[in-house]
Amino acid sequence: MKRIVSVIVFVVLVGFFVVWLQSFMAPPEDFPTPYRLTVESGQTLFSISRELKGAQAIRSPRLFEICMIALGSERRVSEGEYYFAKPTSVLEIALRISGRQFGIDRQKVTFPEGFTAKQMSDRLGATFPEFDTALFLTLAKESEGYLFPDTYSFFPSITPDVVMGILKRNFETQLQLLEESFRTSTRKRSDIIIMASIIEKEASNAEEMPIISGILWKRLDKGMALQVDAPFLYTLGKSSSELTRKDLASNSPYNTYTNKGLPPTAISNPGLDAIKAALGPVDSPYFYYLHGKGGVVRYAITYSEHQKNIAKYLK
Repeated sequence: MKRIVSVIVFVVLVGFFVVWLQSFMAPPEDFPTPYRLTVESGQTLFSISRELKGAQAIRSPRLFEICMIALGSERRVSEGEYYFAKPTSVLEIALRISGRQFGIDRQKVTFPEGFTAKQMSDRLGATFPEFDTALFLTLAKESEGYLFPDTYSFFPSITPDVVMGILKRNFETQLQLLEESFRTSTRKRSDIIIMASIIEKEASNAEEMPIISGILWKRLDKGMALQVDAPFLYTLGKSSSELTRKDLASNSPYNTYTNKGLPPTAISNPGLDAIKAALGPVDSPYFYYLHGKGGVVRYAITYSEHQKNIAKYLK
């Protein structure tokens, strides 16, 4: 008889525990539907559980933490954005944040080599309607040339400061591949990046880049003006065929016809090929080049030869 009573008591206790656990597992009655949670890189499990509790998304921070530990994710929280369209149990929330499920998919955004910060901003705004393009441009003002062009995956609620951090970190990561070349170069890193940004816009392909790099560095070293049109595309939005005499005579610091030396900042965000070309220019007898019909590059040693190329291939 005592054994039967003990079994009944045990079953009742287990039943009470299951009911209690279910009540704590269930979403709170005032779950904030819809609920969006953003988990930042490096955020601790403790801070996430307190954030969920503060938003009334879970009943018990401790139970959430136990679920995460049971899933083996107490030290491997998946950063990202999580969207809950309806009241969600603490276990399902833990499953999503542990990386098992995502409520919102990342979206790919591609920035081609030579894109400016303005072009990046426009593309982000077109991809994510709520993206603050004005703030991005403000943050990017001092970083032109250092935002690495690549394909990225962002969540829809990505913010300008987070995008900036990702682009700049990728730039530094990519440049580690060229660390030795930068270390042995006699030129300043900032000058190399500015030159690379010009090469990116002046060359039609990667094969031309080292030769054009050699020509432009040679002009600088001999005290000649660079006399390249690419900076006008950056400042005025005008291509070579659209430039006027007035444009070429302007006193802008980016005007490489009226000013010797490099522009004050980069004029685009160069890719690795352009940066490699700026670091490793090819020596040639040429001082001049142009792209004729069909985009074919024509080189010249003397100015008179260059004038003949202009007459033959541009007019």
